Amino acid sequence: MIESLHIQNIALIEDLTLNLEKGLNILSGETGAGKSIIIDSLNFVLGERADKTLIRNGAERAEVSAVFSSVSEDVEKSLEDLGITPDDVLILKRAMTKDKNECRINGAQVTLGMLKSIGEKLVDIHGQHEHQSLLKVSTHVHLLDAFGGEKIEKSKKKLQKTYNSYKELCNEFENIGDAATRERKLDVLNYQITELKEAELQEGEEEKLLADRKKFRNAEKILNAAKDANQLLNGGSDFSVVGAVNKAINLLNVAGAFDENLLKIAERLESAKIDVKDVADELESCLDDLSFDDYSLEKVEKRLEKVRQVVRKYGGTVEAANEFLKNAEEEYDFLINADARATKLEKEIEKTRLELLSDAEELSALRRKYAVSFEDEINKQLKELGMPSAKFNVSFDENDGKTADGFDKVEFLISANKGEPLKPLQKIISGGEMSRFMLALKNITARLDGIDTMVFDEIDTGISGYIAQVVAEKLYNISVSRQVIAVTHLPQLASMADNHYKIEKKETADKTITNVKKLDEDGELQEIARLIGGSTYSEHALPHAVEMKKHADAYKNAK
Repeated sequence: MIESLHIQNIALIEDLTLNLEKGLNILSGETGAGKSIIIDSLNFVLGERADKTLIRNGAERAEVSAVFSSVSEDVEKSLEDLGITPDDVLILKRAMTKDKNECRINGAQVTLGMLKSIGEKLVDIHGQHEHQSLLKVSTHVHLLDAFGGEKIEKSKKKLQKTYNSYKELCNEFENIGDAATRERKLDVLNYQITELKEAELQEGEEEKLLADRKKFRNAEKILNAAKDANQLLNGGSDFSVVGAVNKAINLLNVAGAFDENLLKIAERLESAKIDVKDVADELESCLDDLSFDDYSLEKVEKRLEKVRQVVRKYGGTVEAANEFLKNAEEEYDFLINADARATKLEKEIEKTRLELLSDAEELSALRRKYAVSFEDEINKQLKELGMPSAKFNVSFDENDGKTADGFDKVEFLISANKGEPLKPLQKIISGGEMSRFMLALKNITARLDGIDTMVFDEIDTGISGYIAQVVAEKLYNISVSRQVIAVTHLPQLASMADNHYKIEKKETADKTITNVKKLDEDGELQEIARLIGGSTYSEHALPHAVEMKKHADAYKNAK
């Protein structure tokens, strides 16, 4: 339910906080005081489209926030689907400038569509020209199902389970495809598997091939360097490192007879000679092994091109290409044995289709059974509301395909007057007739649609006398289980209020402001008297108001 509504810079409202309570909340006031602005502000924060002219004259920004408590599980789930963690309270906030909208739910920024999707689950607003959930044909079947209660719910769950099995089987069969499709798929997979296997891709191979290509492209430099180094180490025409080291060792050994330090140096050179001789031998061996030719370079180039081509084609990396090969082999194995599975699936699909049809027929029969009781209750309500010739009907048609909700397309129809044909709700012309029908429907469905707050914006238009009293009682009946907010000019309805708020317009030197105040007992009686007697109180208005309040209290206490 709505705990509070804070409005800033909407039309005549500069800064207003409306704290609401459980039960029947009545808003009344003089014509033009700003009652409709309260409803416009509520629509605004619930995500309805809004005109920039709503922004108060002279203000740059309009803002409305609404605080809700005790939201339903359905609302909590919807919040979680939007990535918003439910809290003890739910705060919707919307601000508008001439250039942009800003929407937030519990502080998280959301789109206008997200805000509206949550708002529709929190509040149902019905006015002379505004009808939300009950005028949406798509909701009619769900209202009827809710009316049917546990039996229909059980039947729907059974249908849902069968439907899920049917869809899983159909999806598997679709993945297998028909024989011709499987054959084409097998040909493609066979080509891909062969290409990948022949490629024999190895991790790090491309890097090694690049290194080999670099070596082959610089073959002449490598050979020349190796040969020159070998001549220097092993002896050429003029000089040999190994020979020079030997000669130095011999000289130092001779001189060492006179200086021991030279003997130590000779020993170190002996050790170095071993290393130099080892390097020289290894270099000579490398020279024997070095082999560069155009064929080797061409082979490396072709292999490198092949590796790159296959890797690029099957995922961009060797790891991805090998994963593709693994998956392709698994799919190939599956499809090669798919004929038997396809035959079995066709039988299972047909069996499940018949089960689905049977479950849908069972659900449809239950719906048609409860539709009769639903029609009787609505027609009874309409008679009590002064429409004795009205006829309400639940129309059944079939959807095009199989769904988890069955094949029923349900729509509510009504004939408001004797001799008139049944028509969809949207075709009802009279505001008074629409108001009474919606009130009758809401008396039955208030406990069913899961919306905790209902707003009635002057639905009493065209209603007076005895019917006004019945309307007041019907609205109170709804408020026993739901929070109801009603804008009214009827004293009968005002007398039923659990909480009564008066909307007033005040003028200052330079502006006009709309305010709201909660009335005490005396204030309620004065306002009821005003509604009875108009702008000028008659001498009988106040006593009449007292009597109406006593009658209303007696009705409420008897419930």
